[in-house]
Amino acid sequence: MAAEREKMYECEVKRRRVKVGGGYEPFWKVKNVAVAMSDSDTEYRCKDCQGPVKILGRTGRPGTVPYVEHTSAIDGEFCINGMNFRKATDGREARLSEHPVR
Repeated sequence: MAAEREKMYECEVKRRRVKVGGGYEPFWKVKNVAVAMSDSDTEYRCKDCQGPVKILGRTGRPGTVPYVEHTSAIDGEFCINGMNFRKATDGREARLSEHPVR
C-alpha cells in the first residue's frame, strides 16, 4: 500500500512590483503550482504557514499535476493545510513555520 502524501496545489510565489518612489519591492502572491511553474517562478513557500515547500509531480506525464509539500515535517504538523494537522486529534492549534521563507 502506498503511503499517503501531503499534496497542496496552491502556494505563494515571490514577485516584484514597482515602488512609489522608484525601484522594486518584493511581495508574495498566491498561485496555482502548475501556473507558477509555467510562469517560471523560482521562490515558493506555503500559503498558510509561510514555511519552505518542495515541488513534486512535475514529470509531465499525462494525468500528473504538479503540487507542493512541506520540506519540514514539523511544518506539516502545525500548518492548517498540512495533512498531519488535519488528521491530529490532540487539539493542536495551527501556527506559522518556525523557519518562514522571507
